[in-house]
Amino acid sequence: MTIVLDLDHCLIYASYSELEGLPLIGKRGYLHLYHRPGLDQFLTFLAKMKNWDIVFYTSSKASYARWVIKSMSVPFEYQLFSRSNTKKKYTEIGEVYLKSLAKIEMKVENSDRRTIVLDDRPDLWDETGVELVSIDPWHGELSDTELEQAIRRIIKIAHKKNVRSLNLNLKRQ
Repeated sequence: MTIVLDLDHCLIYASYSELEGLPLIGKRGYLHLYHRPGLDQFLTFLAKMKNWDIVFYTSSKASYARWVIKSMSVPFEYQLFSRSNTKKKYTEIGEVYLKSLAKIEMKVENSDRRTIVLDDRPDLWDETGVELVSIDPWHGELSDTELEQAIRRIIKIAHKKNVRSLNLNLKRQ
C-alpha cells in the first residue's frame, strides 16, 4: 500500500498571524506553523503500517515542505514530492498546481501497489482512479477531529482492499 499525504490545510496550517490557543510549532520569517490536532497520533498510526510507502505530496516548494516535515519529527521513511512534481494550470481564479499519481509511480518502488491519497483538495488531482480520503481543510480550529476520522477511513479502505500488511494494535470499539 502507498499512502500519499498533503501538507497545507491537511496536516498543518501556516499563517502570517499568530493564532490564539494553538501551540506555535515553528516560525520562519513571518510564517507561523501549527500542527493539526491529532497529528502525532496519525503519524504513530502510519509508523505501525508495515510495508507501506509513505509519500508527502505538496504544491509548495521543497524547502518549505522539508521545514514542515522536519517539525513533525516523522517516525518513518518517506518520499517528498513538491511543486516541481506538479503541473501548473491556469484557471479563472488563478494558477493551481495539479498532482499526479503518474509522478509517484515513476519513482516509488512497488508502484503496482494500491494507493490512498489524503488531501483536502481533490480537485488538484489530474486523473481519475485516485483512492481519495477527503479531509476538510484545517485553518486552526481547536476542536478539529479530522485526522482521527481519517485513520478510521484509511483502515476501512485497507481492509476492503484485502491488505495483508496491516498489523494494528488498535482496540475495537
